[in-house]
Amino acid sequence: MKKISFISSILLVICLIISMSFGGNIITAKTSADFTDLKDLDAATKAKFDALFAAGVFDGVSDTTFGLKEEMNRAQFAKVAALITGIQVKPDLKTSSFSDVSADDPGYGYALPYIEAIKAAGITDGVGEGRFDPAGQVTKEQLATFLVKILGKGDEAKDATGNIPTVSDWAQGYVATALNLGLVTQVPGGTFDGGTPADRGTLAGGAFETAKKIEEIKPPNFTGVKFESGSVLHLELSAKVDPKSIDLSKLKIGGIPFDPTLDSFKLSDNLKTIIIKLHNTLPFAPGNMPLVDISEVFLKTLYGTSVKNENPNPGPSPSPIPSWTPSPYPTENPYPTENPNPTENPNPTENPNPTENPNPTENPNPTENPNPTENPNPTENPNPTENPNPTENPNPNEIPYPTEGPNLD
Repeated sequence: MKKISFISSILLVICLIISMSFGGNIITAKTSADFTDLKDLDAATKAKFDALFAAGVFDGVSDTTFGLKEEMNRAQFAKVAALITGIQVKPDLKTSSFSDVSADDPGYGYALPYIEAIKAAGITDGVGEGRFDPAGQVTKEQLATFLVKILGKGDEAKDATGNIPTVSDWAQGYVATALNLGLVTQVPGGTFDGGTPADRGTLAGGAFETAKKIEEIKPPNFTGVKFESGSVLHLELSAKVDPKSIDLSKLKIGGIPFDPTLDSFKLSDNLKTIIIKLHNTLPFAPGNMPLVDISEVFLKTLYGTSVKNENPNPGPSPSPIPSWTPSPYPTENPYPTENPNPTENPNPTENPNPTENPNPTENPNPTENPNPTENPNPTENPNPTENPNPTENPNPNEIPYPTEGPNLD
């Protein structure tokens, strides 16, 4: 019984690993349901938080609390701004151009790479005198200004006019532009309270709307199709895709629809590549790869933007990643009883026993058997030009197993 229980446990672990690798339905990111202070939000607002969680832009202040009403600081804003814009962040950066930002700071050191990224992008120059003030508060009108600059509408906002109560003169154009774009909202009663500190809830709302506007300005699209092997396809996009919008039955390869009950998918770590595992291996050569048809594929990003589908039949990359010959797992032999070196037959046309012919020049009919009913050498190959090992690949340059794929699980 103990042995059966142990085997069952091993099988359970293997199944869990397989489902996590290519399930397509397992979500590891937190959702609004995990935080007690988000449970009373309306469904639309919860969906926005869920998108930000899935994109890795936000997390809670604890495992069960998001910190909806907690004041945000400039370090938190720097991280959010860098992530929603998709600008280059150097995570290993340890040196800051600001005198008050240090990688060794236990409270704000995490933000150093993000602070440097938004500075390089022209989103902020700090508070002056070479300081960034990572612990400083961000007011609502400052947040509005930052979000407008992220969208590249800073010059437009400078020329805009406004007469919004409780907003500083310098910020009137920025707040008016942010309100018109839907990046921020007024408080009940028609005021904005520009000088009050922005909380994490306001930052999250502004971050979602700004990320969506970025995608509207530059619509996401398909960027490439590549084969990792005969049974794994990479469908690449320019934005983070919502896994709930992926329907494999709408995708065709070589004119044949995918089967969602047999084929499976997972997303890459950056959520911009759909990695599809086929239940059958496709026999193809780099110069003759099947056509991928995405004409009926309608994907959405995490922020709800439709992915452009201008090229419904993108050709796969001429060079698979990596080439499917040899196997992507070169150290493993999935068929241990077969020839491990199918291309290494050193003498494909020679007699396997070249020294055993007693009369090499006396056979007048070299292709005939002089003793058709007798085999003088029952263990030797009577046809030296044939493959002595019929289970080996007779055509070493062809794909040895066209109907099966390597064990990718």
